[in-house]
Amino acid sequence: MMAGVTDLLAEAARLHSRGTPAALATVLRTAGSTPRHAAAKMIVGTEGLLAGTIGGGRIEHDVTEAARRVAAGGPAVRIERSLGADLGMCCGGKMEVLVEPLDAARAVPLGEAARRRARRLPCALVTDLGGSGKDVRDTDPCLVEKRPRFDGDRFVEPILPSPRLVLFGAGHIARALAPLAAATGFEVIACDEDESFLTPERFPTVRLVTSFAVDDVAREIAPFGACDYAVIVTRDHAVDQEILAALLGRDELAFLGLVGSRAKVARFHKRLAARGLAPETAWARLHAPVGLDLGAETPEEIAVAILAQLVATRAGRA
Repeated sequence: MMAGVTDLLAEAARLHSRGTPAALATVLRTAGSTPRHAAAKMIVGTEGLLAGTIGGGRIEHDVTEAARRVAAGGPAVRIERSLGADLGMCCGGKMEVLVEPLDAARAVPLGEAARRRARRLPCALVTDLGGSGKDVRDTDPCLVEKRPRFDGDRFVEPILPSPRLVLFGAGHIARALAPLAAATGFEVIACDEDESFLTPERFPTVRLVTSFAVDDVAREIAPFGACDYAVIVTRDHAVDQEILAALLGRDELAFLGLVGSRAKVARFHKRLAARGLAPETAWARLHAPVGLDLGAETPEEIAVAILAQLVATRAGRA
């Protein structure tokens, strides 16, 4: 499950521990055009929405009203809606949503999944649609496929580590990109050797690593994995090249991007190929020049273009 600004798993566990009546709504199935897809979640209290969203509009209104009743002591319910025929929404798809109370049988496994996620340990969250609650599995095919599935009368969804954006460079582009990425669910890490650029004032709420050395960064933040996105945006082309040389062979990365012109990328390719570094398959995975072609020029515009490409990659879109 992708988490946004609020980690709904941890929030659900916190609400239960405080004795706050609440219900959890989870999208089980969708068909056609819908605002959110399977595994999207929101938490609703007796007075209304507390966290998350399943897409807004009439579908969210109907589910919120049902969830308020569940939070007040009602039983779990499954809601199916045709967004066009039933709700008059122009998107016209279909959604099925499970609404269940945040009792111990559900909140305790949610808390365990949240703790594993925080430790960057993938797990599968299993919901018994018959009503007996939830469980956590160490392994499941959904962790490989990175999408939820049905296992008989069970809904199984992958709980993956939060996506991390590792920015090599703390200049204008990184400073513009960091808050955008954080607002869209990335854990952001900024790396630079120049401490005058790498400051909490320039990068509030961002983890800072005072090094460009890839091995140093990996030791500092824990090994790179399949939920890590690396973008190289330093002020020095020679530094860019050496960081690229160290990252090209890391097939575990979800994304590797390099800022710069096509001419710069071609020069790097020629130089590193002459050194026998990285096969062509590694170069094929490199996003360079990084960012969607939006005609961006300013650091802020370039940051938007890069973020758009990161979000598309995270969503499995080419």
